Amino acid sequence: MNTTLVLEIGSVWLKMAAFRSAISAFYLKGVSAASLVNLPEEAVSKLIADFLSHLKVTRPQNIIVSFPRNSVTLRNLRIPSVKPTEIDDMIKLHVGRQVPYAKEEIISGYRIIGKDTMGYSKVMLAIVHRESIRKVFRILERAGLYTDRVELSSDGILSWLCKAVKPFLMKPEEAFIILDMDSNFTDFIVSNNENILFSRVIALGREQLEDETRWQKFMGEMKQTIVISQGEEVLQKPSKIFITGAVESMKSLASRIEVEFNLPVQVVEPLVNVPVAKEVSKSPEGLFRQTSFCAPLGLGLDTVKKKINFVLPEAQIRKTLKERSRDMIFLGSAAMYLILVVCGIYGEKMRNQQALLGLLSDRYKTIAADAQDLTQKTERIKKVKSKMDTKTSAINYLYEVSKLLPPEIIILNLSFEKGQKLIVKGRAQEMSDVFKFITTLEGSPSFKDIQTRYTTRKKVQGKDVNEFELVCPFEHEAIKKKTKITGGAL
Repeated sequence: MNTTLVLEIGSVWLKMAAFRSAISAFYLKGVSAASLVNLPEEAVSKLIADFLSHLKVTRPQNIIVSFPRNSVTLRNLRIPSVKPTEIDDMIKLHVGRQVPYAKEEIISGYRIIGKDTMGYSKVMLAIVHRESIRKVFRILERAGLYTDRVELSSDGILSWLCKAVKPFLMKPEEAFIILDMDSNFTDFIVSNNENILFSRVIALGREQLEDETRWQKFMGEMKQTIVISQGEEVLQKPSKIFITGAVESMKSLASRIEVEFNLPVQVVEPLVNVPVAKEVSKSPEGLFRQTSFCAPLGLGLDTVKKKINFVLPEAQIRKTLKERSRDMIFLGSAAMYLILVVCGIYGEKMRNQQALLGLLSDRYKTIAADAQDLTQKTERIKKVKSKMDTKTSAINYLYEVSKLLPPEIIILNLSFEKGQKLIVKGRAQEMSDVFKFITTLEGSPSFKDIQTRYTTRKKVQGKDVNEFELVCPFEHEAIKKKTKITGGAL
């Protein structure tokens, strides 16, 4: 079961709401609020950690931060394009002109809310100071938490109201006013059931409006805000007013507003139609009377609808690294699974081979008695065959020389080195006969690279003769082929 934690860290109040999801439906598991006046960041982190510990939640699966409306600058812009990439580029140009801060000191988000009669895109631009977002992330980090969803509280108020009010009271073609009363300010929203069309902060909240003398000033601010909204091209005239937030003591004010503006006014209690866990009291004492919980409740109950989100670049980098780490873990897990499968297959093959080896060993034992002297017989046959091998015997080379010997040459001596060479000593009348004999031998396939060791001229029986000695290395392959051809004759 997943847990979603929604936090709103304002200038006065810390608001916390925890939701559990069951079968794609969210219900409220716990809610709490604490004053932040003169409270350091470390203490705020501890309050969040204690809240989760009380609910026995170690680490929420989803964390959403509701950024309070009184810390946000909202502007309605008309952008002469309908392409998202062009709108994004134009927004980046407009941002620096809307607030008196350097571009590096602000964070912005926006949402396209429609088109005007000229085909321009109507955009709601939200701007916050970068240090305010950093403070939120510092507090979360000290509590061991992280989020990439810092969303506008006004969007949460609309999401909550759409669930709290019956559908027939919020017709798509009608606009309405939401007065969400917090402890020290009121978020004046002009909206339809799909999008917020306009929002302005009135610096009078529950604490100030408990004094009836300030009601007239409040209604004067309302009238001025309605005029400003018409100047922002909110063409739909509001048909009703919803009062939300810390409304326990505001029912008399609601009646005055209804008379003053001649519009039906409905006061909506914070937990109307909100699914609540059994262990959560529907009326924590004083909790919903002091401050508005509509934004945290709405953001927790509706996590799908697209809202204005403030993305801190450092947080975006961290999110990217987190996603890459998750991908690496997934790839590592997949690799380990593949290795285990391969090892399993290899192990099965090894078991099969071991079984086969056992069968072969048993078979070997059965035939070992009949084959005891088989090795000795094999060695004996090899020796006999080696003795019978005449392919490289001297007689083959002598036979080859005898075929090539011319009548002019007299052989005096033949020396045979097995497998190496044949040394021929002989005599001839003329040296030319010796050279012819050498040429004849070189033309034989049995010899190669014939060398003349020496030639000597001497007298024998009163005649001049030439004695010589030739070294004739064997050409083994040729002799083998020759032997195969002539072996029968030999």
